[in-house]
Amino acid sequence: MICFLCRTKNNERLDFSNLFERPHLLCEKCRIQLSECKIMTDKRCSYCKGRLIDGNCMTCEHLSDCLVRFDHIYAPFCYDGLMKALIQQYKFMRDVALSEVIARYMIWPPLMYDLIVPMPSSPDNDQARTFNPVKYVLNAQGIDYCDILIMHNRHKQFDLTKKERFRIANRIALKDEINLENKRILLVDDIYTTGRTAHNAAVKLFHSKIRKLDMLTFAR
Repeated sequence: MICFLCRTKNNERLDFSNLFERPHLLCEKCRIQLSECKIMTDKRCSYCKGRLIDGNCMTCEHLSDCLVRFDHIYAPFCYDGLMKALIQQYKFMRDVALSEVIARYMIWPPLMYDLIVPMPSSPDNDQARTFNPVKYVLNAQGIDYCDILIMHNRHKQFDLTKKERFRIANRIALKDEINLENKRILLVDDIYTTGRTAHNAAVKLFHSKIRKLDMLTFAR
C-alpha cells in the first residue's frame, strides 16, 4: 500500500497481532512524525491548550471580553510539523482523500453528546474549496452530525494579524429553529488559532440554553 502523504510504499508486516486490523494509511516514518505532533500538556494553557508565555496564555487574555467558555477543549495535536503539512495539503490543495487520514489518526473524545456540530465555514470558502473540511472528516469517521450553524461571508483570516482577527464581528448564526435547551454539544473544528471564531459559535449556542458545550479541534 502507498503512504497517503509521502507516497512511499508501505510494507506492513502481516501477522496474527494485526490480522484483523485495518491497514495503515501512513507509512511508519509518517506515523512517527505525526505522533511527535501530539500536544504535551506541560507548558500549555489548561483551557485552550495554547503555549504559555511566562505562565500566561495570550490567546485567552485576548478573549477576556467573551463571557462564555467551553466546558472542555480537546486539542490532540499542535499545528506544526507533519500535522501542519497534512492539514494544509488537505484544505488548501484540496486533497480530500486525506480526510480519511485525519479521521483515522485523530484522537477522538468519548462521543457522549446529544449533538455533534461541525464548525461552519463561509459559503465563499466552501465554494472555492468545493468541500467543508470538518464535515468530510466526520463523514470519514462515520460520525453523525447536526449541521445547525452557518457563517456569513467574511474577510479571509489567513492574511490578518492576530489583533485584526479579534476585531472581526460575530458572523455565525443558527441555521434552523431547533430546540437546543439542555443539550450536550460537541463543536468540531479543524484549527484553533485565536479562538475567536469558536467562541463566537459558543455565544450563539449558549443563547439557546444548552447544558454543556465541549470542543474538539484537530490541531491547535
